[in-house]
Amino acid sequence: MRYLVIFLLILLLISCSYKEEKKISVSKGLPKKTEIEDIELKNWMKSLEEKPYKIGISKLKNPFIAPEILKSAMEKKEKKPLDLVGILEKRGERIALLQDDTRKGYIARVGTKIGNIEILEIGKDYIIIEEEGTNIYGEKEKNKRILYLKKERTL
Repeated sequence: MRYLVIFLLILLLISCSYKEEKKISVSKGLPKKTEIEDIELKNWMKSLEEKPYKIGISKLKNPFIAPEILKSAMEKKEKKPLDLVGILEKRGERIALLQDDTRKGYIARVGTKIGNIEILEIGKDYIIIEEEGTNIYGEKEKNKRILYLKKERTL
C-alpha cells in the first residue's frame, strides 16, 4: 500500500509540473476582404432596369358582358339545323343524305361542305360534322357535332 501511495504522489507531481506553452504569433494585419458576389441583388437590379409589363386593354375580353348582348350574339349564330335522313353505302364509300328545316335535301360525302358545315366522318348510323362560326368575341371557332340517324316509327 505504501508503494501505491508513493506511486500516486509521483504521478501527481509529474502531471502538475509547469510546462511553458509556445505562443503562436498572430499577424496584426487584418485579413484581406473576400469579395462576395450577391447574385440575387444583381437579378433584382436587372429586373428594375427592364421595361414594365404593359397590358393591352383592347385585347382583353370583357367578362362583364350584359346578358342582352350575349343573347343577341347567340341569335346571330347561324346554324343550319340539319337532320341525318339516311346513309347509303356504294362500293365501300358511304354517302349521307341530309335535310334542313325547309325540307331541302343534301347528298354529302366525307369532305363535302354545306355552308359553314363540313362532313368529317360518315359511320353506319351517324355522321361527324364540323361547324365553323364566330363566337361572341369575334374569334373564329370550330365545333364538332355528331348527328345520329333518326329511325322511323312504324305504325
